Amino acid sequence: MNRSLSRVDLNLLVTLDVLLKEKNVTRAAEVLFVSQSAVSRALARLRDTFEDPLFTRVASGLVPTEKALELEKQLLILLPQISEVFSQETFTPQTADNAFAASLPALLSSALIPALMKELHQVAPKVRISEYAAKANPYSSLDQGHIDFAIHFADSPSQRYVSKKIGTLKPQLFVRPGHPLLSKKQILIEDTFAYSMVGMVVEEDQYHSFTAPITKIYKDLMIERCPILRSSQTQVLIDVVTDSDAILFGTNCLKGLRGYQSDFVELKSSQIEGNDDYTVPVHLVHHERTQNSAAHQWMNHLLSEQISKLLI
Repeated sequence: MNRSLSRVDLNLLVTLDVLLKEKNVTRAAEVLFVSQSAVSRALARLRDTFEDPLFTRVASGLVPTEKALELEKQLLILLPQISEVFSQETFTPQTADNAFAASLPALLSSALIPALMKELHQVAPKVRISEYAAKANPYSSLDQGHIDFAIHFADSPSQRYVSKKIGTLKPQLFVRPGHPLLSKKQILIEDTFAYSMVGMVVEEDQYHSFTAPITKIYKDLMIERCPILRSSQTQVLIDVVTDSDAILFGTNCLKGLRGYQSDFVELKSSQIEGNDDYTVPVHLVHHERTQNSAAHQWMNHLLSEQISKLLI
């Protein structure tokens, strides 16, 4: 084993990782801040080391071989571990310049991101966040390292992913202040039928493992009703509600938005609230390879703390 390791320059593995991500020698050189010829020489050494061409050239760039794809899976775990071995610095939020990527449901993101960025500005001003839309299946993105964290509605299906429940989404109705229904002492779901409904676009996977709460509610009540607007933009939905008598089907996290109470208020319905059949668990998921990363554990704690506040 030691003789095999002696043939490997660890810098070559970094180059291979970048080539697998960029699939283009020119872009890889730009990412690595080296010349194209240096990347080409490194690729030649990699081919010799692994006794495989690793990539084939096409008009659009490079296509990895099966061997390269297998190595990519191993590098996703190996490189962070090697980085930890050689890292001599203790993680300090105030000076850290880490970048994190997370996938979040739009409704939750609208309330979370402003609060999270405010917190980061105070405790970790150099940390960067990239937000992506939630997927019905986030696991391939976690595997490939495209995201570090995912908010998901189901527990992890594998030990490769570390999952913990951090709260519960509860369906709730919202309307503009002064809406006619607010004058009623008791609101039944039938009372909402005289008004248009707007709601969030929710991705469902091909196995239908997750169904949006609004779909379940109306299915259970045996009522076929489609929202006049479905959007992935929370503010668009709120603007529509603010300027009309439309009813927004949302969740408890919307109460964390700045416009709550001034632009929109909750419309209480006993048929929806307090019914556990219509609640959805929220899990924070990350890949096992980041389990020993102090930076990722710190961000995990921060996300858990901020999201839990929104799901009370």
